Amino acid sequence: MSEFYYNYASIILPLHIISAVIWIGAMIGYIASTYPSIKQIPNEKLMIRTSLRTLRRLMNLILVVSVVLVISGVIIAIGASYADKDPLLATIINTKEALWIFMFFNTIFSFYKILEAKQSCLASDSGAARDNVRLVSHYLIVINIFLGLIATYFGMMLRST
Repeated sequence: MSEFYYNYASIILPLHIISAVIWIGAMIGYIASTYPSIKQIPNEKLMIRTSLRTLRRLMNLILVVSVVLVISGVIIAIGASYADKDPLLATIINTKEALWIFMFFNTIFSFYKILEAKQSCLASDSGAARDNVRLVSHYLIVINIFLGLIATYFGMMLRST
């Protein structure tokens, strides 16, 4: 694996970094611009439906990007042999992996809550749909942004070694 990594590091590293930037950047973009704009829609049902369509597209993007991120991250972790170099580096790698795994499961849970909100919306239960959209938009995505920034910082620490 080490030989594969070093032969293709010029592709794997940028792919890994771009995937992380897309994941975190898409969530920041949603929270900073898209969701506040959607909340301005005066018709609550239309606002919820628009939020659900936007969140579904966001989560689809994030799920695809996360697969690329995991594969490239595993190749980097094994190929660069950080764990063999220093116990501190092994701890950073394990912490970074744990953060991304938690973020992935948080994303899966968000996707589930979006589907639940869609079912509530179809059943004309605007309150439950609104609550699920708020949960995802106000908390779950924000948690992922925060954890993603921490994981990115750890990644920068690894690159500097």
